[in-house]
Amino acid sequence: MKNNLFVVISACLLLLTSSCIASDEVKVHLDEEFSLKSGQTAVISGENLKIEFIEVTEDSRCPKGVTCIWEGRVSCLVEITYRESLHSVVLTEPGLTKFPPEQSFQEYKFGYHIEPYPEASVDIAKEEYRLYVKISK
Repeated sequence: MKNNLFVVISACLLLLTSSCIASDEVKVHLDEEFSLKSGQTAVISGENLKIEFIEVTEDSRCPKGVTCIWEGRVSCLVEITYRESLHSVVLTEPGLTKFPPEQSFQEYKFGYHIEPYPEASVDIAKEEYRLYVKISK
């Protein structure tokens, strides 16, 4: 009886642990905009493609309400798994733009933008950043 109880408790713990890991993975479709927080992965349904938002590596965008000589830029590191092969890619968005940039990868186009946009005298915490992505063919 004790062995059965141990097996049941172990199975429950395994299920709880695996559900916590899976919660950082979202399933999306091509041509659907989605957002990722740092450390989160999106699996593209029907494609052999995943994208994980690793971190923002640079944010030098000119803050709202400030006059700057240069508009700046924001860059983030993502890891793209395509056909079981891992690729590290840096996505860079210029500051003060109204049009989200696009980047090609294999047969896909990644339209993206990074939020929040900086404001004068307001620090952005690492966990506040969101990468908004729309993948198409």
